[in-house]
Amino acid sequence: MKISVTTSLPCSVSEAWDALRDPGVFQAVSAPFLRFSALEPQSFPDQWSSGESYLVKGVALGFLPMGTQEIKPVTREEGMTKVFADQGRPQSGALGVVTTFAHTMTLLPSGVGPTILQDELVFRAGFLTPAMWISFRLFWWWRHRRMAKLAPSWRSAAAQTWDSRYNSQAMWSGKVNPTLEAIASPLHPGTALEVGAGEGADALWLAEAGWDVTAVELSSHALSRAEAERARRVSTDHQPRMIRWIASDGADDPLPTPPQAYDLVTAQFVHLPPAERHRAWQAMVQAVAPGGTLIIIGHSSSDSESGVRRPPAELTFDEKELRAAIPQEWTSIETALWPRLQKSAEGSLVTVNDIALVARR
Repeated sequence: MKISVTTSLPCSVSEAWDALRDPGVFQAVSAPFLRFSALEPQSFPDQWSSGESYLVKGVALGFLPMGTQEIKPVTREEGMTKVFADQGRPQSGALGVVTTFAHTMTLLPSGVGPTILQDELVFRAGFLTPAMWISFRLFWWWRHRRMAKLAPSWRSAAAQTWDSRYNSQAMWSGKVNPTLEAIASPLHPGTALEVGAGEGADALWLAEAGWDVTAVELSSHALSRAEAERARRVSTDHQPRMIRWIASDGADDPLPTPPQAYDLVTAQFVHLPPAERHRAWQAMVQAVAPGGTLIIIGHSSSDSESGVRRPPAELTFDEKELRAAIPQEWTSIETALWPRLQKSAEGSLVTVNDIALVARR
């Protein structure tokens, strides 16, 4: 018989993946109905190792011995899709009546922010199969309820910080960055990837200009707000806006890449420490399709005395650093300062500069 359960987890695919491979999480989502202790080896590892076997003893409700079971995790990753399959089998006791046991958990982006967990169990237990199905189904319901509750605690410190900031109030104007608008308007629409999408203003503008957009953002709260705004606009004018919102760390997680990469890859005002921004830029370079365009826009360090709020000096970058990130064999590499007006803390309009890279592969 088969049990299939799908749950939305308020975290990124990578964060959920780390949790699924953690024996501590395995224990936490099973309790208090089932508790497991390690027999071979004599303690649980920090993380399940793919292809290794672990023998565990189960106890139900804190006192009822359930026998032993082998856990044999086999994992694979296909881009942003992660699969955890337990190829172990029950060994003895009440668990031993199960003659077939195949458990597979698949993680993938939902496209609207959260992560989807698809959980499937196929088992047989002879004439006891119907009764076991009821027990397993109740236990699977509990596991998924626990995972949905625990998922926020799986978030990275950076993700929790940004979630907290975005959860309080809208942080940005909701309008497209004028530098991106000026640079991208002449481009022929195709597939686009935005890294560090925030509340989605630039992704929405790209979608309204005809692009098929994938938008990556660390904060799931920001993506929830972005999807709400997308839905509001669609309900107002009934025009489709093709956007996949993905909770992900653009510096450390693999970028979602279609078979032919992207016609446009862009990031606006993603100011990270040097090592992190270099990783993000490298991933973005690799995601650009042949003939495609890379656009990176940031705050210029020349604005430090302008009276407007700007990132710390170590988070800013110059034209030389941007150019160094692009392979020399690319068709064109251009950098420039783009002036625009912005309100200062006192409310007066001042001229600031965006530093922008436009490179064609």
